[in-house]
Amino acid sequence: MHILKQSRQAITLAETVVSILLISFVLVSTLQIVGPISRSSSLQADRLVAANLANELAEEIATKLYVDDNATDPDDIGIDADDTVSNRTAFDDIDDYNEWTSSPPMMSFGTSNTSLTGWTRSVKVRHVLTNDPSTSSPTDTGLKKVVIRVRKDGVLLADIRSLHSHAADNLGFVLTSQTNGQQIQPDN
Repeated sequence: MHILKQSRQAITLAETVVSILLISFVLVSTLQIVGPISRSSSLQADRLVAANLANELAEEIATKLYVDDNATDPDDIGIDADDTVSNRTAFDDIDDYNEWTSSPPMMSFGTSNTSLTGWTRSVKVRHVLTNDPSTSSPTDTGLKKVVIRVRKDGVLLADIRSLHSHAADNLGFVLTSQTNGQQIQPDN
């Protein structure tokens, strides 16, 4: 007796439909995972750029004197008459940065970084109480709080706060010195 073997040479319609459903399920699941991951990577990259922009400005401000030698009222915070808003190279003390903002972020010499359209850097400087730096003071206490914020398309991505004291100028944290009435920059 001969047993006939049937060979399958085709895929049935039911098998095709089941295969398509399985592949669709896997693709949809993968896309649900990949979408948030790519958005998260973009947000992390933006936060890194924001942190760098904020740190760069914080380091620049840290090199400035606590108070302008020509200031008539130490309680005043803001731009002096001899400083210009568009060019930070004329900023010679910390409070010159108060209410300064730039969009897109500018370099210290006034050139805008056009690759950062939609980004904004802003600075606020306040007198604060020495025993409670979270409390603003209307008068000079010898301590200023600097708040630097970086936003992209209105979303806050970096917020750096630092304290600067008048004593730091006297102790040499800002490296300048006076000799015979002439200001000299110390050696590195």
